[in-house]
Amino acid sequence: MAENVSGPLVFADGVHKRFGHVEVLRGVSLSVAAGEVCCLIGPSGSGKSTFLRCLNRLEAIDGGILEVEGEFVGYRKRDGKLYQLRERDVASFRARVGMVFQHFNLFGHMSALENVMEGPVQVLGRPKSEAAERGRELLAQVGLAGKERNYPSQLSGGQQQRVAIARALAMEPAVLLFDEPTSALDPELVGEVLDVMRTLAEQRMTMIVVTHEMGFAREVADTVAFMDAGLVVESGAPGEVLGNPKTERCRAFLSKVL
Repeated sequence: MAENVSGPLVFADGVHKRFGHVEVLRGVSLSVAAGEVCCLIGPSGSGKSTFLRCLNRLEAIDGGILEVEGEFVGYRKRDGKLYQLRERDVASFRARVGMVFQHFNLFGHMSALENVMEGPVQVLGRPKSEAAERGRELLAQVGLAGKERNYPSQLSGGQQQRVAIARALAMEPAVLLFDEPTSALDPELVGEVLDVMRTLAEQRMTMIVVTHEMGFAREVADTVAFMDAGLVVESGAPGEVLGNPKTERCRAFLSKVL
């Protein structure tokens, strides 16, 4: 786990990703230490979500280095060569890299508790009784005690997103990835999700968060990275990037969103 890694928990160096003729990531470099929160900001289409999908091996990179806990994402090194992981091994890797999506992605035919139990039972091989007990604890942790039997259609958007966070935490990940977790929510529901994320940050959960919530980034992030056109253009402490950006492109972006 994270405490056994001497270097950054997440490390990207010159990561490239293209879809057909379109190069979405053009050499992304970023590092995040264990226990840190990194917020990725930038205009739509800058590559933020694609970078998260590469970190979780939902997309394979086309070049560069991408590591989590000192291991190549999607590959294993043997005798100086990289070998692509089998799908079973990729699933095992994803257990260590939790993902919370913009549109929740819950199983509609499962209750809140069943959604949280599914990964530990099916991927980690945990007994159902153990997974259920842990699931109830996690739902209580995100403020959903008493909602275990509710189906997604019976929950508000904010509640569904909190179930999604509990589901990701149930896999005991080394890092949690959030892809614009509040952008699909009504404004009055945003706060309840951000409060859960603040608590996780206080507990030193390593998180990479794609967000347009600049107040959250300023308050919670250890590092803010501004992405544009497939590159990390500027990164640093929130006070530096948000309060005194060095690049004209970052200043122009912030002038529109702050």
